[in-house]
Amino acid sequence: MFTLSTTFTESDQAQALRLSRAYYVDLINKYVKPHGPTSSLCIAQVETEVQAYLDDARTGCYQVRAGAVFARDEATGEVIGFATYLGGKTPPTDCGLNYVVVDKRHRRQGIMKAMLGVIMEKFTFIGLSCNVDKVPYYEALGFRVTGSDMMQVGMSWGVDKPHGVMNVLGFDNSEPIQTAIAAFKRNSGGRAEAILAELGRVQEQKISEVEAYVRKRQSGLSHADAI
Repeated sequence: MFTLSTTFTESDQAQALRLSRAYYVDLINKYVKPHGPTSSLCIAQVETEVQAYLDDARTGCYQVRAGAVFARDEATGEVIGFATYLGGKTPPTDCGLNYVVVDKRHRRQGIMKAMLGVIMEKFTFIGLSCNVDKVPYYEALGFRVTGSDMMQVGMSWGVDKPHGVMNVLGFDNSEPIQTAIAAFKRNSGGRAEAILAELGRVQEQKISEVEAYVRKRQSGLSHADAI
């Protein structure tokens, strides 16, 4: 059993960050392999972004209208999942879902559905981007494929309209990410540029694959037939 809450403490946030590190492959907005050469960079990206948006959801420090839903184990109080979202600039009835994760020990219990249900009660439109393999999960919750978003599939729920503009933060020049980049280059030696070039090639390939998948879905094919 689990409980849901839209308020959380610093201790809850620390537990959520541990989940974000453990499941960074599911959360990052690009294609990566677990324990690959750029894992440290990917973890730094996910952790930095989750930290910032949870900070705003808890304190309003960045004023980007971030919000969060936490799932806790009813018996232990342990954080076993969380979802973060960003309010739209216009209209305020829109939101963008940016991070959703459930501890693998507690999956298939309806936790993701319940967390998103809380968000659905607040907004009339929700946009998100997800990996191709996650599309069926969101379709089961009423989301529809709307397009491609780089390496991910764009989806929306609620009012049938284009995605609105979300209040987002920029992280490229943040200290944690710059520190992670410096450490990656130092540890990779002369291979750093080649590794990043190969990563870029893989991303371009995935962009093409996602675009092809979306075209097939929009032509009427099912997920199984489009992959």
